[in-house]
Parts: sequence; C-alpha cells; structure tokens
Amino acid sequence: MPPRALTLFDFARSGGELHGRVSLPELHRLSELLSSTQGPPVQWALQGFQRERIGMRPQAMVTLQVRGALPLICQRCLQAMQYAVDETVDFRLVAEEPELTQAEIEAEDEALPAVHPVDVLTLIEDQLILALPIVPMHDVCPQRDAPEPTPSRTDEAPAEDRQHPFANLRDLLGDAKKKR
Repeated sequence: MPPRALTLFDFARSGGELHGRVSLPELHRLSELLSSTQGPPVQWALQGFQRERIGMRPQAMVTLQVRGALPLICQRCLQAMQYAVDETVDFRLVAEEPELTQAEIEAEDEALPAVHPVDVLTLIEDQLILALPIVPMHDVCPQRDAPEPTPSRTDEAPAEDRQHPFANLRDLLGDAKKKR
C-alpha cells in the first residue's frame, strides 16, 4: 500500500523512491467509473528529486508514474474493453496553489501544494482518473454479429425519378421577388 501521509518536500530533498501495486477495489472513486474492479493491480512509482535552476534555489520535485489496464465499456459497441494507462507526471512542489496564469497553464510540470503530508494513494487515484478517456472506444470494435447488408443502388429509384429537396427553390425565390 502507498503511504497515506508522506511529507513530499522531505521525500524530494532526500531523493526518495517508492513503488508498488494497488488493486482496483482500493481506488474507490476510480472504481465508480470502471465497468468492473476485476483485473490486475495498477503499478505505481514515485520518485523525489531536486531540480537545479540557474541562479535560484533547487526546486523540490516528484515524478509519479502509473501503469495498468482499466476495464471500461466501449461507447461505440457497448462491449467490455481494457484501456491501457501509462502516465508519467512531474509535480513541482509548492507551498500554496499558484495563481492560474498562462505560464502556469503551459508549464511542463504540475504545481502540487505539499506543505501538509500528502496521501499517495489519493495522488495515484487522481492521476488514473485524469488518464481516463472522455469517451472510451476500441480502436477497432470486435464484430458481434455479421454486418447488416447495405442497400444496393438497384433498390433505389432511378435518378430522374428522385425528388430533389431544393428543386423548387429557384421558383420560390422568383415568386418572392415578383411580390415585392
């Protein structure tokens, strides 16, 4: 189990490393978004380090990596699917949440307020939730039944007999101009 309370600034300064596995049923918020909690556990790794900056104090950082297969339902074919997650995110440890500026939005890393001890399990679960697709779909859906036959051109009316939706538009516009 990941630590429930880890002081990330100390962890980063000491170059700490943690890794492990967590089963899907232990991730309660994520479990509500999955089609099942059966399957292999999610692997995770957390590494702390100090990023050197020219002319400034080193920046405390942690890198979180999560890897696993999450059971979802494809919204195209409504069949079960496994969604592979392999996410790595760098967190810049800060004393308080920074103001949301354009520079902050475009930053390569994420700011993480870490003055108080952080629940690593919550951090892992948050990253997995963020990794979920908005609309889960197979790359290519498996065939359940034979495809329905498409209508052939011989079933349609001949081109000269088909009613065109805008065929009378020119006549209608001409009538409207005459009435003015």
